Amino acid sequence: MSEEGREVQSIDWRRCFAFLEILRSFRMAIHPANLLLCLVGLAASFWVAVLVDQIPGVGQTEVYGATLYQHVHRIATTTLWGDWAMPYVGGRTWDDFFAFLMAPVSADRELVTLAIAYWEQAPWFALVNTVLALAIWAVVGGAVTRMAAVRVAREESVPLKKALCFSLRKWPSTVTSPLIPFGVLVFLAILVGLITGLPLMIPYVGEILVGILFFLTLLVGVVMALIFVGGAFSVGLQWPTIAAEGSDSFDAISRSISYISSRPWKYLFCTVFSVVYGCATFILVKFLAFLTLRITHEAVSTFSMGIGEGVEDKLVRLWDVPTLASPWPVPSGAEMFGAEAAASWLFVLWVWVVLGLMIAFLCSFFFCSQTVIYFLLRKSVDATDIEEVYMEESDEEELPVEHAVEAEGTPASDDKPAAEPTDAAGGDAKE
Repeated sequence: MSEEGREVQSIDWRRCFAFLEILRSFRMAIHPANLLLCLVGLAASFWVAVLVDQIPGVGQTEVYGATLYQHVHRIATTTLWGDWAMPYVGGRTWDDFFAFLMAPVSADRELVTLAIAYWEQAPWFALVNTVLALAIWAVVGGAVTRMAAVRVAREESVPLKKALCFSLRKWPSTVTSPLIPFGVLVFLAILVGLITGLPLMIPYVGEILVGILFFLTLLVGVVMALIFVGGAFSVGLQWPTIAAEGSDSFDAISRSISYISSRPWKYLFCTVFSVVYGCATFILVKFLAFLTLRITHEAVSTFSMGIGEGVEDKLVRLWDVPTLASPWPVPSGAEMFGAEAAASWLFVLWVWVVLGLMIAFLCSFFFCSQTVIYFLLRKSVDATDIEEVYMEESDEEELPVEHAVEAEGTPASDDKPAAEPTDAAGGDAKE
């Protein structure tokens, strides 16, 4: 009896558990180009909102007794940073630790609540800022998802300039894709209001007529509810669709809603997994930001002690010691003289760049994880390989060497006769 050797093969966990592809999001999110793009998007959105807030009749509105800057500062430095504590140390419990872990979710909830409050109390300010922010993030999100899509599909990097060019060409689609579902929703709401309101103006008969036909209004309400749910849940997948397929806004809406409705539980599971994974990795990013500030401060403070008297005290006045409880300084201006008052704001500026990069990671992670989820849903619904992604002609011309060799080695088509074999001397092989 012959013995057959058996070799134990390694398990491809990502093939068995496709959702593990989401783990690639962290590596893509910390790419310098993605962080830079998201940082520019955050800075542009913030300063545009500050400028709009100065317009009389539009801005200059306080919500919940605070200005826009105060709300943003509190969410960025307090809610997102969280309360650093370990369970059962200093009176802390696991609930406190989970609250610290899910700090990005708490910050997102506060932002949504703040946005709703502005829509209720300052609708013009909210409308202008929403349009401008969408215009900014359509460029940023389009470029980040484009780089992520090519990285996921082909393990190749797209230069920042080419990603921005792609995003600018697709800018009309990326801007309109989130607006179209809600535009249809507003249109139906106005239509229902007119159909219901006009008959009510008829005395005695109008209310009876509306009551008899009210089931039609409810049917339209069901359609509006479905449009709202589909539009809200599909927003995250629309820009990855455009980046991966090179399509327009209508295809992005159709594909994203179709994939979610076909695999709702898969989409929900992947989304929850990406949220938990993103929150866990965000702790590492926050700790790295704190170490950057603390080590820099300690290095400057230690080596400035031997330079001369008063240098260390000046550093403390310009930039206080960052701690886990309060790493983000706010200059008070007390005991400052000469140029120190102006220089302290320069220190704050660079510290806030670190804070901005920390927040930019969350934005970058969102775009990258949603791109991965789009590829997973597309493979599950359409049986399309993850390796398939839209490439422009200029991209194909710059394929790496191994891809070019594979392209040259493809077999000839049936309509072209194959070349006859030749012998070593170069003559005809068949006599």
